[in-house]
Amino acid sequence: MSNKVVTLPEIPKAGEDLEDYIAALFQASGHFVEKQIIERDPADILELDIFATYYGPDEALRRLIEVKGGRWGFTDLFKVVGWMQYLDLEHGAFFMTQWDDRESATRKMKPLGLDVVCFDDFEAAPQLFTDKGYGSFAQPRLIHLWRHSYGVERKFVKLIHQQERAGHEGAKAAKTYHRQINNGTFFARAPEESLALLYEAYGDHPKLTLGYARELDGEGFDPHTPTSDSPSYQVMLRNGSHPELQACMYLEHRARLAILKAAVDYALAHPDGPPEFRTSEDGKSFFFQGLTYHVLPGTFHDGIAWLREQPNFARYATFWQQFLWGWGGFYLEDRTGEEFEWMAEYSGIPADEIPTALEAFDRFFPISNGWLTTPGPTDIHMLKMVPMIFQGIGAHQRRIQYKLGKNLSELQPTSRYTASDLGKRISCAVDFLL
Repeated sequence: MSNKVVTLPEIPKAGEDLEDYIAALFQASGHFVEKQIIERDPADILELDIFATYYGPDEALRRLIEVKGGRWGFTDLFKVVGWMQYLDLEHGAFFMTQWDDRESATRKMKPLGLDVVCFDDFEAAPQLFTDKGYGSFAQPRLIHLWRHSYGVERKFVKLIHQQERAGHEGAKAAKTYHRQINNGTFFARAPEESLALLYEAYGDHPKLTLGYARELDGEGFDPHTPTSDSPSYQVMLRNGSHPELQACMYLEHRARLAILKAAVDYALAHPDGPPEFRTSEDGKSFFFQGLTYHVLPGTFHDGIAWLREQPNFARYATFWQQFLWGWGGFYLEDRTGEEFEWMAEYSGIPADEIPTALEAFDRFFPISNGWLTTPGPTDIHMLKMVPMIFQGIGAHQRRIQYKLGKNLSELQPTSRYTASDLGKRISCAVDFLL
């Protein structure tokens, strides 16, 4: 395992570092977090720093969050209030690091649904976050882990843009795909419309990573490639190389996660089942009700029927976001009980329901032999196609959870290669982030 260390500033700098810190607070307190969402029509209309959703027992609370590290004024606050009205949101928050002689902003904005919060002491920031009613932390140290996770995400996106400028067709397709799943579907008018857009994008890129790998092999890029053979793809899986391909794997799972979240939102909006497919008349013309739902794939119909049967399905998208980008898309089979208890603590899903929650990808995106696998003599039971760099984030989380130093063999794993596999993944993440 690498002896290098990736450090984060205790006081985040203005800009991306500060946005990641605020997002990490929401993520670590059990929210589903979306970041840097841009609406273009065709020029940029608005750019949202953070959008957080908390799936509670009674309803989903959605909050728009703006972050400001430099000087600000009431114009900035009213801009956010305007965005809230545009998006039909009741809750918003404006985080900054200095009051700029505007401490009256809290009182003036509260009737408009906008909280104004100043983090001028980052040692006290997590406690202030909790005191303000945004949520508590099962493990405050994991705030830093999510900042590392966001660092991987940002570097992946920047790498795709860099490779697109270098003329890579695979990177060009990946850039478009990212915009579709991160931006385009967010502004859909209803969950079923978002689902239709997501499935269309998903169908256009069934083998994005493999198609790009074939381009790196010297073949033409083809996201529908019929072959599964690629030297670049195989070396990426074995060694964690080709970060541009890992970025594409990240996007493929991001799309699946977005579909799962939209499915949760749809099931919450239609608790009694899908609307009937019928025509209605508004006095001027006929229109179809329920049309969008009924043209979605059969796998979605089967998946959402299964989803509705689960008592805590509202937390499934949050759980999967944590599992993919925080837990690294795997759990240790020899410590299943402990791992599921921790996942339950963070996700709000009871530990005995975690195995059922882990069926979600198989239900919505069925593949031969299922999504979870154990790759050889190791205790790592992993989701297929999770980038090794994100697996490194998950391996680092085990160091935190099990209070380990650099000697991962202190885990006393039951399988021969578990410690070295975890160390390899941590090194992969560290080398990428440095």
